[in-house]
Amino acid sequence: MRPNARFILCSKLLLSACFCSLVLAFSLTRRASAQEEETQSVADAARAARARHAQATGDSAQNTTVATKHSPFSQTQLLGWTIAGVSAPALLTEAQANGIAFPADDAHLALLRDAQLPPDLLAALPSVPSHPEPRPPEPIPQPLIAASQSFNSKDYPAARKLLETLVRQSPNADLFAALGNLCFLAHDLNSAKTAFERAVQLDPSFVYAHLRLAGIYYSLEDGAQAATEARTVLQLQPGNPQARKYLALSMTTSGSDSASGGNPEFDGDAEDLSDLKAGTNQEAEDLNNKAIEFTHNHNLFPAEAALKRAIALDPDVALYHYNLGWVYGKWPYLDKALAAYQRAKALAPRNLAIRQNIGHTLCEENRWNEAIVEFTDILRMDPTWNMARPCLYAALFNSGRRNEAAQVLVEYRHWNQTHGVPDDSDEIDATKNRSNQ
Repeated sequence: MRPNARFILCSKLLLSACFCSLVLAFSLTRRASAQEEETQSVADAARAARARHAQATGDSAQNTTVATKHSPFSQTQLLGWTIAGVSAPALLTEAQANGIAFPADDAHLALLRDAQLPPDLLAALPSVPSHPEPRPPEPIPQPLIAASQSFNSKDYPAARKLLETLVRQSPNADLFAALGNLCFLAHDLNSAKTAFERAVQLDPSFVYAHLRLAGIYYSLEDGAQAATEARTVLQLQPGNPQARKYLALSMTTSGSDSASGGNPEFDGDAEDLSDLKAGTNQEAEDLNNKAIEFTHNHNLFPAEAALKRAIALDPDVALYHYNLGWVYGKWPYLDKALAAYQRAKALAPRNLAIRQNIGHTLCEENRWNEAIVEFTDILRMDPTWNMARPCLYAALFNSGRRNEAAQVLVEYRHWNQTHGVPDDSDEIDATKNRSNQ
């Protein structure tokens, strides 16, 4: 099955992580024999890139991850958040800010070691402030220890089965978030959505669960709900970069009036929204909204006709051209999609959502050099636009520029780990995928 050409976000926060894997698997297998001559190994390039990146950023999760305020972490919460996809550096930042609810002695650490808590996090716990409760802490449920072991061995179905039983017995937000991530890893978005929704019902201030919901809703093409969850995150944690991106992207595809610029949530760096004006022709706007509804119902011919009519009535609205490209991508008519996106780019050259889809479509057509130019330009405009890096990596790798590709992968992994985002860099690492074939 061919991946949808409408590329959204290459991260485990969205289904497009699967799209990225499919693109790489399809492309890299055909290029396997073209990568013979290397003066420096990919591993050496990765180490060098990691050193350069560490020097530039201080290599500290605390420099980029903002902790949320909540009660000290129990052992169960640490395991739950790990299975939920929170990276070890981000979780350590949270623990250092809020403390742990148990003594970091040998007995308690042995249980976490048995559950295979990430070694770096485990080693750092003795230095984390401990705020033990007067009564002895609740023991870690044995099914959670088993689920954590299965998660670490990538036996996600077994971990999911254990957690499904556990949340019925002991429903809490952390365990539902863990279950949500396991459903997501199985590409079961509806079950993932249900689990994360239950997590935020039990803990409305759970920033990470709201952020995951924003990504899942966007993958399900529910822009309104994605925007709602992104706004909730920004209320709880102003300036959260992932929430800002989700809010921007959800608006650019929703056709809503709020995508017309001037949104105070995006003052200063909102190139993805500020170049999209609503237009003045009401009939064209109505046609655009109808086209979105048609597309969501998989009625592509009337969607195409509606958008063409909207463009005829108001040809200088980038949003209409963007949505027409999105419709063509669903067929997929990639040449038509690319032409529509290019027209949108001409009207809104700093709109990162448009340019992301242009780059991905170029990759779909194996136009690697053009894709490299597009994604490099995106990252020059906004280095935090991490969703550009997986496809840039693919384009560089397929062009034989493996050292540069390795550096991009290191930067992608570092950004994920220091922003509390589930890291799928191993899944898109072509060298690992090839060695497993």
